[in-house]
Amino acid sequence: MNNETLMFIATIIPVTLVVMVIVVFVLFVRKKNKLLVEKQEREIRYLSEINKARIEVKDGILSQVAGELHDNIGQMVALNLMYIKSLQKEFNPEKLDSMRDLAESTLNEVRQLSKLLNDDLIQKYDLLAAVEKLVSYLSKLNAVEIVFVLKGDYRKLDANVELIIYRICQEFIANSLKHALCDRIDINMQYSDKALRVSIVDNGNGFDRTSITEGTGLSAIRKRAEIINAQVDIVSSVKGGTSLLLIYNFE
Repeated sequence: MNNETLMFIATIIPVTLVVMVIVVFVLFVRKKNKLLVEKQEREIRYLSEINKARIEVKDGILSQVAGELHDNIGQMVALNLMYIKSLQKEFNPEKLDSMRDLAESTLNEVRQLSKLLNDDLIQKYDLLAAVEKLVSYLSKLNAVEIVFVLKGDYRKLDANVELIIYRICQEFIANSLKHALCDRIDINMQYSDKALRVSIVDNGNGFDRTSITEGTGLSAIRKRAEIINAQVDIVSSVKGGTSLLLIYNFE
C-alpha cells in the first residue's frame, strides 16, 4: 500500500466520521423539533378543549337559569299578580298570607339561581358539587328518576381534569334524556387510592353499535377522555339501555 493510498484512507475516514456525526445531529435535531411541535400541538388541543368545556358548562348553567326563570319564578310572580288583582277588588287575609308565602318562595328561588351563577362551580369546578347540583336540577324536573351514589372519600383533582370529567357526565346524561327516552339514570362515583371510577347507566331504548355511525356526542366523550388520559367505555344494546364507564387513574 503506497503513501497516496494511506493518505487517502487517513483523509476519508475522518471526513466520513464528520459527515456521519453531522447527519446524526441533524436527524436528532429534526426528531427533537418534531417532538416539540407535537407537544405544543397537544397542549393547544388540551387548552382548546378546556376552554370549550368551560363555555359549554357556563352555557348549560345559563340555560338552566333561563328555564327556572320562565317555568318556576315566572309562574310564581304571575300567581302573585293574580292575588294582588283579587285583593284590589276584595280584601282577604288568607290571600294576603298566601302572597307573603309565595313572595318568600320566589325570593328563595332567586337566591338559589344567584348562587348557581356565582358558585365555585364556575371558578373551581368541584366535581362532586357540580354532579350533585346537576342531579338536584334534574330531579326537580320530575321527568326522570336519577339516583346518585358516592363511594369512597372524595379526592380533589386538577380543576381542568374535573371539568372534563363533569362535561363527559353532562354530555352522556344529555344524550340519554334526548335520545334514549329513559325514565331512570343511575350515577355512581367511586374513589379508591388509585383511581376514580364513574359509572352512568340509563334504562332507555339503547342502540346497536354495529348499525350506527358514532355521533358527535359519543365522539366528544371519547376525545375528552383521551385528553386527560382516562379510559372510557360505552356499552349499549337495543331495548337494553346504555352505560358509560370512565376510569381516571391518579398515577
